[in-house]
Order: sequence, then C-alpha cells, then structure tokens
Amino acid sequence: MWGERLKIILVNSPSIDIYGPIKISAGRYFPLGIGYLAAVIKKQGHEVVFLDPEVQGLNADAVKELLFRAKPDIVGISCATPNFKQALKIASFAKICSTAMVILGGVHASAVPEWILKNSTDIDVVVIGEGENTMLELCAHIGSNQPLELKKIKGIAYRKEKEVIINPSRELIDDVDSLPFPARELVNINLYRPHPYVNKNKKSATILTSRGCPHYCVFCAAHITMGHKFRYHSAEYVLSEITHLYTVLGVNHFVINDDTFTIIRDRVETICDGIIRNNLKIDWYCFMRVNNVDRELIRLMKRAGCSNIGFGVESGDEAVLKTLRKGITLDQCRKAFEICNRERIKTLAFFVFGSEGENASTVAKTINFAKELKPTLAFFNMLVPYPGTTVFEKFYKDKITDFTNMDNFVAIGPRASVEPISFTKKELQKYIVHANVIFYIRLKQLWRILSHIESWGELNIHLKAGLGLLLQMASWRK
Repeated sequence: MWGERLKIILVNSPSIDIYGPIKISAGRYFPLGIGYLAAVIKKQGHEVVFLDPEVQGLNADAVKELLFRAKPDIVGISCATPNFKQALKIASFAKICSTAMVILGGVHASAVPEWILKNSTDIDVVVIGEGENTMLELCAHIGSNQPLELKKIKGIAYRKEKEVIINPSRELIDDVDSLPFPARELVNINLYRPHPYVNKNKKSATILTSRGCPHYCVFCAAHITMGHKFRYHSAEYVLSEITHLYTVLGVNHFVINDDTFTIIRDRVETICDGIIRNNLKIDWYCFMRVNNVDRELIRLMKRAGCSNIGFGVESGDEAVLKTLRKGITLDQCRKAFEICNRERIKTLAFFVFGSEGENASTVAKTINFAKELKPTLAFFNMLVPYPGTTVFEKFYKDKITDFTNMDNFVAIGPRASVEPISFTKKELQKYIVHANVIFYIRLKQLWRILSHIESWGELNIHLKAGLGLLLQMASWRK
C-alpha cells in the first residue's frame, strides 16, 4: 500500500426516473465500472464503501447520514449523460456532509470535463477515460501526507484557482487480466435484475470480458472511456469468473456486457468449450455484429448456454447504414437472423430513428426490414446525440450549452432529447409509436415471442415489459 489507508465511498448515480413510464420494467445492473474500481482500490489496502442508493433503497437523507458518519477521504461518483443531474446532487451531499475530495467519472464526465468543472464547484476532480490506474494514483497522492500535486496525474481534469487544467491522457490498460474481479461482495447482488428482454427469471449477473470497440458508429459514446483498441480478458480469466459466480454465488444466468463479444472467434470457442467441459448449467446473453455470425459458431454458443443474442441493425436502408458508419450490410443482417432463427436462438434487433438522411421513406423501410428479419423482439430507439459522439460534434456541439439537465438523453425515454436532424420531435415520436404497433400487433409476432418463454415467471416479466411499452407509447403519443 502506498501511504496512508484511506476511506473511499464509491457511488452509482440514480437513474431509474429518467426512463419515464417504461421504468416499471427497467433492469437494474451491478455497475461493473465501479466494481472494478472498488476491487483495485481494495487490493491496494484502502477501505471501500459501495453505494447504489436507488437499488439499496436509500433516500437523500439516508445518503447524507451515511456520508456524515463515514467521514470519507474520497467520494467517487459515476454517471452517464442522462443521470448527471443526480450525480451533482450526490456531490453536493458529499460537500455538505464531509471534507472529502469529490471525484466524478464515467462517460459524461470524460466527454465534457471542462464544462463540468467550470459550472460545478462541488466537483473537485474529473477522471477522464479508464479509471482504475488514475484512481490508484490519486489515492496514493492523497494518502502520502505530502502537498497534493494534481498536475502529475495523467487522465484527470481539475481547477487551479479559476482555471480548469486538463492533464495529458492516461494510457489504456493493455493487460486487463491483471485486474481483479469486480468487487461484487460489497453489495447484495440479489438486488439487481436484467432487462425483461434478457431476464430468464434466474439469478443473474453481468460480466465484461473485453474493453474497447474497434468500430466507429456515429452515435456511440463507449470509446470516450474505453477507447477503440480492443482489449480482452483471456478465456481462462472469463471461465474463472463465470465459475466463481456459478459455484460461490449461485449465478446461473449471465449478461455479457461487451460491445461485441465475438470479435475474436478463437477466444469465444475456447470459452464455450470450457463451459461445456466444466458442465456449467448456465444461460447467457451477448451482443454480436451480424458480420460475425456463422452456423457453426452459433451452434457451439447455444450448446454452451447462449439463449439470446442482440444485434445492432439500426436501419433497413443501406444509405442510412453508411451514414451511421455501421460497417454492415442488409444481406449480412438477413443471413445472421436466418441462422439464429433456424437454430432457435432468441434474437433482439435494435434500430435507431432520427439520423442524418432519415425520412418517412427510410423509416418505412426499417419497419418492413424488421418484419422481414423475424427477430423475437425489436427495439425502435430515438437517436440520442451523446456528448463526445460523432453525431454530437457534427450537428449539436454549438446547439447545446447546458450539460446539467439532460434527462431526456435516453433512447427509449418519455420524449425525444433534441430536435432530430431531418424532421421534428413530434414526428420522431410518432414514427417510434407506429413502428412498435406495426411490428408487434401481429399474431405471428406474438407467437414468436411466446415460443421463447420457458416459465410462468418469465411470462410475467414479459407481460410487465409489454405494459411498460404501452404506457411509454401513450406518453409519446401525447
């Protein structure tokens, strides 16, 4: 351990209310980013307290009381764009109730660090990008009993008097196997549940087997913290984590949270072979790209417990796909869904409306293409120009000046976040409602959904999700 032992509180900002009526069926996931941070900080010898107020049922007064009693040296807060306002509330509680240094991290913090520090005096330091090594170095400096020299720490932004200083960026972690498993022991993982579309009514956990995405979709902000370089845990590391969760915590359902799980085929095959060889009776879900799919791989994944795969299709129009820089074709989508459907894998197709070049004709093409692919479920989302994305930089950078209240920056939120590029907010919401009605109100589609449901508990989960979608559609119609 470097220097003095510190007490650190890590907080996951609340987010459920931003989803509007559909929140009745929203999932709650263990925050893996905080889990990894907590694990490396604990390993260095510091005391870590994990707070997920929403999941743990802690109201504002309870959070304040805990901060006051704990007397932390550091309060680290993680947030995305839509729940940044909630992160500011937590920061303000930390300043009122303690003398801690308040550190903010996450995608939103990494995208607009200068704006945050200029407009929020409750935030002392912003961590930009991947946080583990940066937080370790901050802890070492704070616990050294020496004058604090933030200028020496890569990957942060901070205030010096009235000036915002942004230090050089920090190198990404190449050897991700060097990281310990996320510190799930700090919270009751039974409090978490996946979204209904992947919920099998089993004990579930999320895992992250890789970092970074080599693709450049114009609407994706993941690269802001994780970069484009694909870095991955070895098959041995992944199997060890799955086995630990299965044997020690009784987890038998896994949500693999990678942007794309199947980039390196050999690694996926080794993981699947290990699950089969070790007789791990598990179900799991992952994201794939349609250009990574072949029948042999899908059959192996299914034998290893994969029952559900999500694909980012985005559009049924080739020109829009090129604008989105997806790097896929409609024929690749057709082939991927044909294989998965024939192998009885539950398929999820994700689409986005509102991009550059979008119009009533391309929307109609996308709806028809969704019906053609025959996915088990289709999700028609509104384009959200998250700060730091290509679409934000191109169309919205000069239009948005207040990054505090961005509650509507949710792809399936109660209203559109901004005026779309090619039509109005009202038109966008109308198209989303129309797409859901046309896609789902068909006997064949309802049967397709029911045929993948394996228990009464799973049926109840889907019915609740359907109710949430109906309520959300009513909100959009208004």
